[in-house]
Amino acid sequence: MTTKKTTKKKPVKKAVKKKPLFNISKFNFCLYLVLGIVAIALLIGGISVKLHEGELVIEPTYQMSEEQLEPLYEGDLGEIDEDVITVDEIDGGGLFKDELNINEGESDFYYELGAIEDVDTSSPEAFKKSTMGRCIVANNYYGAQCVSLARAFWWSYAGFDVSTCGTGLAKGMMNCSEENAKDKFKVIWNTDEIQAGSWLVFDGTTTGHICMALGSARNGYVSCLGENQGGRICGGGIGGSATNIINISLKNFIGGYTPKDYIVPEPEPVPQPAPAVPDTSRVK
Repeated sequence: MTTKKTTKKKPVKKAVKKKPLFNISKFNFCLYLVLGIVAIALLIGGISVKLHEGELVIEPTYQMSEEQLEPLYEGDLGEIDEDVITVDEIDGGGLFKDELNINEGESDFYYELGAIEDVDTSSPEAFKKSTMGRCIVANNYYGAQCVSLARAFWWSYAGFDVSTCGTGLAKGMMNCSEENAKDKFKVIWNTDEIQAGSWLVFDGTTTGHICMALGSARNGYVSCLGENQGGRICGGGIGGSATNIINISLKNFIGGYTPKDYIVPEPEPVPQPAPAVPDTSRVK
């Protein structure tokens, strides 16, 4: 009797798929794509997003000037001593809501809250000293924007609110100049009308910008006091940056408002004596 030898079959090892180094699902890919597009859009729109002490802060973006000018403003800054930057263009994040729906939980005295900001509007110098280095929100929905500082001034000086003429942007403030000026401001359209205390509105960027001139124009630039134009970052979830001074190009200037109380009247001409009758030495 012959015995058949049985050959044991070697177990077949199952192929183990290697895990990819980066496991990106279709959902994650779409999410990353959307986030990338949003980031590009923010950069194109002139907004810089940074993390500061764990908080998301939106800062303005600049187009720096090739030439760093000496400060153009007149007067002493007192204890505050900071470098004055020179910019050809700035997007100051001038976002603003002309109207808020109070039924959605917003304060019903949203408009009045701009008046309780402690600012001194008795003169341009006084306003500068009372606002330098401060984060003034004036209850603006978007925080310490450039329009927030203007709003505090309008309430304190004129007793009414500013309007972006329905645009929600600082550069829209000249679209309804009569509404913003009333009988308190002189509307200006030319750079040779700029003086200390004039509020200047700029175009050329996504939101535009507004700031207060601290003197007349010189070499196409003016020294401007403003908010969210590169000062100290406002913490506590406020957003924007504190009031500071910059030298800004007037290439995108579109108009402005000079408080009538700041306008220095031109001196009256001194009457000249009548010319003397020449003596001809002739006897009549």
